[in-house]
Amino acid sequence: MNGRAELRDDKVITPFGDLAPRPDIRPEVLLRLSGKLQTTLELSQLLEIFLEEIQQAVLVDGLTFHHEPTGTTLAVGRNSLHTANYRLQTQQDYMGDMTFHRSTRFREHELANIEGLMTTLVYPLRNALRYHEALAAAFRDPLTGAGNRVALDKTLAREVELSKRHDQPLSVLMLDLDHFKQVNDEFGHSMGDKVLKEAVKAITGCIRQTDMCFRYGGEEFLIMLSNADQSGALRIAERVRMGIGQLTFAGAKHLQVTSSIGCATLTAADDTEELVTRADTALYVAKDSGRNRVISDLDIEYARQSDDKAEAQAEPQASAEDTPPQLKN
Repeated sequence: MNGRAELRDDKVITPFGDLAPRPDIRPEVLLRLSGKLQTTLELSQLLEIFLEEIQQAVLVDGLTFHHEPTGTTLAVGRNSLHTANYRLQTQQDYMGDMTFHRSTRFREHELANIEGLMTTLVYPLRNALRYHEALAAAFRDPLTGAGNRVALDKTLAREVELSKRHDQPLSVLMLDLDHFKQVNDEFGHSMGDKVLKEAVKAITGCIRQTDMCFRYGGEEFLIMLSNADQSGALRIAERVRMGIGQLTFAGAKHLQVTSSIGCATLTAADDTEELVTRADTALYVAKDSGRNRVISDLDIEYARQSDDKAEAQAEPQASAEDTPPQLKN
């Protein structure tokens, strides 16, 4: 001993993560949840299974999932006042944002349990997103991003059936870009491709979220307008025509794109083929009438009735002088 007193003040520093509540979930719960999440690739069904199973460990009223790259938003259960938000991210993939809803505040140990349960969702969710993206690509035109003919056939048949079942209006627009061959010939096919893509962007910006645009073929597009009657469809068609007419293109100062549009509204006697045929007929009348205009199937019917009436009025009336004399025996 050297006679000096030595003060020792040993301090133990605990990492913050060790102070946070840890998940308190039975292993069998995680195992059952993981197994059930492997049974589907459908996003909505996957989230329904997840919510139903986690409610056995944490009281949750509902959840909302949003995936920005695909524009996907799905809600399961019900919204409530209090929320807990999570961004789902691995080292390689962003997989969306998840919001949990509850009428009372989440406690720390409950959030820890939610986070523990979410570890079972990561890979099933990634697989479901990849399946969803691959399925969407199969029904999308690769150049413009509009729906393709396969998607059109499936969607229109379903919408016609639903429209008749619920007695709701349904209209379609058949749109053709005017003189598109001249665009390719004068400005090149690369500019032609750009015109097609920009036209679809313009169309999408002019229609409602419930409406859909499909590439029918070449420079022709079909726009399906859910719950839109004749007058509503004509308003949207005119908005689309004007939107396309306002497009400008860098490197092609004198390029102006216009469109001709035919409109038809579903009747009780229509099937999908008859509906599309009437819209297509109206489109060709619009093109024959000078292009850059909207024509409806009712316009054609009204013009036909007016022509029939005019012809009937123009027929010469038989007079007494025109009546041949009767011969007497």
